[in-house]
Amino acid sequence: MVHATCYGDPLTRAVPDGDWLCSRCGSDDVTAGYDCCLCPMKGGGPTKPTVDGRWAHVLCAVLVPEVFFRDAEGREGIDCSEVPKERWMGRCYVCGVVGGGCVIECSEPKCGLGFHVSCGVEEELCIEYREGRGRSGGVVAGFCHAHTQLWKKQQLTGKFKIVPRERDVVRKTKG
Repeated sequence: MVHATCYGDPLTRAVPDGDWLCSRCGSDDVTAGYDCCLCPMKGGGPTKPTVDGRWAHVLCAVLVPEVFFRDAEGREGIDCSEVPKERWMGRCYVCGVVGGGCVIECSEPKCGLGFHVSCGVEEELCIEYREGRGRSGGVVAGFCHAHTQLWKKQQLTGKFKIVPRERDVVRKTKG
């Protein structure tokens, strides 16, 4: 089952008549590797093509801070070009894989533990995405096992550190 708002086009416009195929099943490219470029999980949730010819889970694309959709409403055109090299080369403390996708860091200051989005979901770590205001993009907060309880308490008070997801912020820091 696919949620229309999670998957994006064409489901956000209207439920298609007749048979509907996701991007992967509707792809004519029989040589494509449909595994997510952002995590080491084989299969899993729905994937969509990236602008550079790879594939990514929609959920991974939403939750890796520097990844964005060129068409945000339709969740089309996954663009990974702004992801820093450090994220690609990070070690996931859950699965132990280095360089097998992108890791997001625990949002607790000075923690530094990184994990793949799919590993975090599998381990039921607290990962939250909130829509930003206007053109500000969205914000992601994710926590390791040790800081999950702290996250839950801070969520109740509205006090938790979030990672900027705005493209302009990333570009401004590049110089």
